[in-house]
Amino acid sequence: MVKKIPNLYRQANDCSGCTACAAICPVSAITFKYNTEGFLYPQIDYTKCVGCLRCESVCAYKKDKETPISKKKCTHIFAAKNKNPDVLYNSSSGGMFTALSDIFFEQNGVVVSCVYSYENDALQFTLLTDKTMRDKARGSIYIQAEMDNAFGRFIKWIIDNPNRNMLVVGTGCQMAGLDLLLKEKKLRERVILVDLICHGVASSKLWKDFVHNIKHKNGGNIDYITFKNKKNGWETPNAFVRIKDTELSIKPYADWFYMGWSLRESCYNCPYTRIDRNSDITIGDFWGIKNVMPDFYDKMGVSLVITHSPKGEQLFSELKHTIDYRESNRKDCLQPRLVSPQLRPKDRDLFWNDMNLKGLDYCEKKYIERYKLPFKHKIMQFIKTFRK
Repeated sequence: MVKKIPNLYRQANDCSGCTACAAICPVSAITFKYNTEGFLYPQIDYTKCVGCLRCESVCAYKKDKETPISKKKCTHIFAAKNKNPDVLYNSSSGGMFTALSDIFFEQNGVVVSCVYSYENDALQFTLLTDKTMRDKARGSIYIQAEMDNAFGRFIKWIIDNPNRNMLVVGTGCQMAGLDLLLKEKKLRERVILVDLICHGVASSKLWKDFVHNIKHKNGGNIDYITFKNKKNGWETPNAFVRIKDTELSIKPYADWFYMGWSLRESCYNCPYTRIDRNSDITIGDFWGIKNVMPDFYDKMGVSLVITHSPKGEQLFSELKHTIDYRESNRKDCLQPRLVSPQLRPKDRDLFWNDMNLKGLDYCEKKYIERYKLPFKHKIMQFIKTFRK
């Protein structure tokens, strides 16, 4: 019998890098390696591969791109914000990650989310067992996580702890891949998946090069990083790192992210830029809250919460005493990344060519935010136009 050859991807935009394929492989024939842009892609060792095609069965990105997720009748939509002002200030939007994880800790569960490693300058999925660890995961970091067999570790923990459940928070593509993987392993009922309203994921290697440049120029190590500091309010966040008590802007990197130059190819075709998902809950910023619920607006942020399943609805019900919330609807909650993916910039290839040949300093001067208005204001204009 001829061995079947898996087709994981043919072009860069065929793969989101979720790593579910590597986690399901029974012979560990799949590893992930960087491409020239610093994104991780699967490589198959055909001397090990047995042709079972289980890797293809958990490739959610390709499945959902070919057959979009249908509208769910059980979906409910809310605007929400944490009642605790300290939590609200230290969160990206309305503090829903903290509220959800608090409930899970109270129920003897474990929480999984990305934590920034200052030692490795990387975003890494981490098992969080208490609130102190959890607080390190708060805030938005615009870098694609380095998975490093994270899904395999999650599954092992679930199997080794049969009386405890898990809450996992990640991007839409990551949670879609994990959803199929858990179903294959018959473990889905013990996990609540929370995905994010995501602009896209940026190259982890590009970030490492960028931050190395900052360290070299300033002669020290970074001890704090934020992409959405709220000292000027939720709608005008600051992006900076801190070295030796000095704040240093990382706006060039943020510009590359917001303008779409540094995003993974799959992000421009993302099938998860929609309201309906196969996760249990979706969370993100409730952009445009001033227009639809002006009396609920808070300068420190308001979250959009979308529940997709009875499990998600139940968990949200259990935390309602810790939050202020209002019910919303499919029209009022709309924002760009719930309507369509980020457009692929016409000069994206030129950006990467310049980055590889001319370097960071050149690109910091050439590739800057081109909008006359700040990016967040462009989002507001989009929302106003779309809701009319």
